[in-house]
Amino acid sequence: MLLIGVAVLVLLAGAALALVLRDNPQRGWASLATQGVATVLVLAETLPLALRGGELRYRVAWSYPVESIAVHLDALGAFFLTWSLPLTLLGTVYAFGYLRPYFQTRNAGVQFALLNVISLSFVMIYTVESAFAFLIGWEIAAVAAWLLVVWDYRNQKIRFAGFNYLVSTHIGLFFLLAAFMVMHSQTGSMDFQSFGAFLHVPGRLRSITLVLLVTSFGLKSAFFPFHTWLPRAHSAAPAHVSALMSGVIHKAGLFGLLRFTLLLAEPEAWMGWYLLGLSALSALVGVLYTTTQRDLKRLLGYSSTENVGIAGMAIGLGYLGLCWRQPALVALGFTGGLLHLFNHAIFKCLLFYAAGAIYRATHTVDLERLGGLARRMPWTAALFLVGGLAISAMPPLNGFVSELLIYAGLLHQAVPPGLERALLVTAAALLAFIGGVSALATARAFGLAFLGTPRDAGVHCEGEVSRWMRGPMVLHAAGAALFGLVPGLGLAFVAQPARLFRAMLPGADASLAPAELLAPVAWTGLALLVTVAALVAVRRALAGGAPAPRHVTWGCGYGAPTARMQYTGTSFSLQLAEVFQAIVPLLRRDRLPRGPFPSGAGHVNTHSVDAVERRMFEGMGEGDGLVRRLASRIPPDPGFAFGAGLAVLVLVMWLLVAGAGGAR
Repeated sequence: MLLIGVAVLVLLAGAALALVLRDNPQRGWASLATQGVATVLVLAETLPLALRGGELRYRVAWSYPVESIAVHLDALGAFFLTWSLPLTLLGTVYAFGYLRPYFQTRNAGVQFALLNVISLSFVMIYTVESAFAFLIGWEIAAVAAWLLVVWDYRNQKIRFAGFNYLVSTHIGLFFLLAAFMVMHSQTGSMDFQSFGAFLHVPGRLRSITLVLLVTSFGLKSAFFPFHTWLPRAHSAAPAHVSALMSGVIHKAGLFGLLRFTLLLAEPEAWMGWYLLGLSALSALVGVLYTTTQRDLKRLLGYSSTENVGIAGMAIGLGYLGLCWRQPALVALGFTGGLLHLFNHAIFKCLLFYAAGAIYRATHTVDLERLGGLARRMPWTAALFLVGGLAISAMPPLNGFVSELLIYAGLLHQAVPPGLERALLVTAAALLAFIGGVSALATARAFGLAFLGTPRDAGVHCEGEVSRWMRGPMVLHAAGAALFGLVPGLGLAFVAQPARLFRAMLPGADASLAPAELLAPVAWTGLALLVTVAALVAVRRALAGGAPAPRHVTWGCGYGAPTARMQYTGTSFSLQLAEVFQAIVPLLRRDRLPRGPFPSGAGHVNTHSVDAVERRMFEGMGEGDGLVRRLASRIPPDPGFAFGAGLAVLVLVMWLLVAGAGGAR
């Protein structure tokens, strides 16, 4: 624990230096250097635990009424810390290139300092077992992320997106506080180990506490229907902030769920079905919204709701395995869920970094305006394609491996026959549908942005981005390929934290792992690569080294095709959107030509809105109108106001007296 304590001090020093140094390059280097040192120190403590198991415990003395804070690092916390800090360091490297155009006009020290603070919050959340310290780390992460989102605070839309995120995350904080208050009232302690004594005993109060915890952690991780803050925040934030929020920061919610799962002992069956159903709905709604977005960063934001839903389905399967006492389901569920969280962090950061590169080169991420970027940005195009294939669970990349484990669990023979098996087979079919729609969304985004020709003549590409931005993308793409081609690496990485959940079954073999399932996956990936290489070699041999003939694209009889004749994003996914119009409403604004010889230009503009957010704002408007109508009926007479106030005071006093009498 000593090295982690030193890492905390180093991160604090780096944040202070980023604020006080004179110019932006020095501030950036201070943040990078201190994060690098802190990452090495933390990895020295966490890697042995993450790979070999074990735990570290320490207790920090504190003043009354806290008295002491329990610090506990086990394989689960070590697993999250092992990749959270390095990915934040890569995000800071990317930020150095992304923010460089602002170095002469704005103080970027706040951004670099907040990135250090984010790393500090991870250390607190993943190591403490005191509700008081956990809430402090939780709040530090929330406020730091909000300040990172509102970097361009002069823009009203960005301020609103930041406010929306701040309100949503604090609503989640209220639910978490309520759960902690319930557990404290039953145990008289704020330590997680004491909470475990309460959560071991089934009952109505335990069920209420779990619902409060799932709601709070669901808000943090943007589960449906708590997801509305996410697309706004991601579209408003700088690219490195969006990447870290989606790939790293949001995972704190699922960590909290997993941490309290270890305290549950044996969950009830309804808990597994509740989590599985909520997660499946999140994955379905999230992936449907990705197919209709024209803002690339909003699209990637919705895909985060999809992927946390997929990980949640795996965790729900693990709950059911614990309830049914089936070690194989526990192993497949929690191993698949943990591995998918790690894989998602790798390919989602890559996709957001690619989106940031597009914005830096073209100053827009509107897919309806982009096109033909593959010629000017070949590196970004290739890296985006790798991330898109990984997020669509295509072999031989890492997303395929984790989803294969989840499929294997949902279709496993250990599932009880009857209704339970039918429901899990249905969940597997839904997961297959989600994967297909995800591939559609990836093809749509890649095709609109990188293929064809620019759809807007006013969009000019400045060329490939700097090495500061390309470097992190290359490393993430390499990670997606490595953990797909050699799946045993990912399995070894999650083996120890998954063993904690398998050990919750009395008498179960804690060493059980689905290694046999992953063995053929590696050969499948390598065989696919060899096949592709062979086809390329045959193609070149048949061509005889001569360049391929080139000609204009056939234009269906039009002699002079224009960029407007390309598919738009709306037309690409219109048929699917019409089927799910109730879930994904599409607004249309147009001015169509009239008459045989129309004068003036017409236009058609479509925009996909969030049904939950739209209904929420409609409800707020209806409530505001109701209050105004009721207020208009109150007589303006001061005597009436005085009498009404007196009546309220009398009613409150009567309730207090009645309550005191009942207590006696």
